[in-house]
Amino acid sequence: MKGLPEEAIKEVMDFIEFLRSKKENGKRGSPEAILSHLGKWKFEKGELDNILSDIQKFRELED
Repeated sequence: MKGLPEEAIKEVMDFIEFLRSKKENGKRGSPEAILSHLGKWKFEKGELDNILSDIQKFRELED
């Protein structure tokens, strides 16, 4: 998040809170949860792939 404008950091923090609320509802990582944000995020080249890879790694660690 280094170098992001303050508004972008706020959006990231809001998204984290959203994911936490979905986790409590048992919909964590569901297609519906992800698709609800479709088109709202912009990433640098390769950044989204890295994020998704990290998510997968953390899920594997939880199992």
